[in-house]
Amino acid sequence: NYQKYLDHQKEKTTDPERIKKWMNEEWNIKYEGFQEVFVRNKSFLIDKTNAICLGARTGQEVKVLRDMGINAIGIDLIAFPPYTIYGDIHNLEQQDSSYDFVFTNIFDHSLYPEKFCYEMERVCKSSGIVMVHIQLGIDGDKYSENIINNPDFIINNFKNSNICQSKSIKNSFDGMNWELIFKKN
Repeated sequence: NYQKYLDHQKEKTTDPERIKKWMNEEWNIKYEGFQEVFVRNKSFLIDKTNAICLGARTGQEVKVLRDMGINAIGIDLIAFPPYTIYGDIHNLEQQDSSYDFVFTNIFDHSLYPEKFCYEMERVCKSSGIVMVHIQLGIDGDKYSENIINNPDFIINNFKNSNICQSKSIKNSFDGMNWELIFKKN
């Protein structure tokens, strides 16, 4: 039942203790972590002007992109203004080809991975970049809906994009260990 899935995912994002942690002691850790990610990949961001971050929670990645001069917004099942608005990763309300940069690190929380890939690609402009961070071969938390043991599963679900990069990474701030970067045709 899709509503049960949504309710389960919202449970994590509405937990007052987690919110307090995310907005306080973890804010700078995650901000600096996303800063490292985007600076490391600056060659993919050089000409980007607008971005969407899917599953952005409190929006540290959005803030980093804005500080880099990119107009960015985050989407999550719970809004955290000013960086994150309400949205469902499986049914994005944004128009086709709206963004030239799409980022997510919540692939494991997707109930329908194929649909999630479709939505990322759909909202990305031609020649735009989609960056997906995953925990490859790692069991997630109780909110994870899938485990990715091979990045080819994700790569094969991007029907209108070319893979630019598929490589091991070491993100200390969020546990992600694999990075996929696509360029939309």
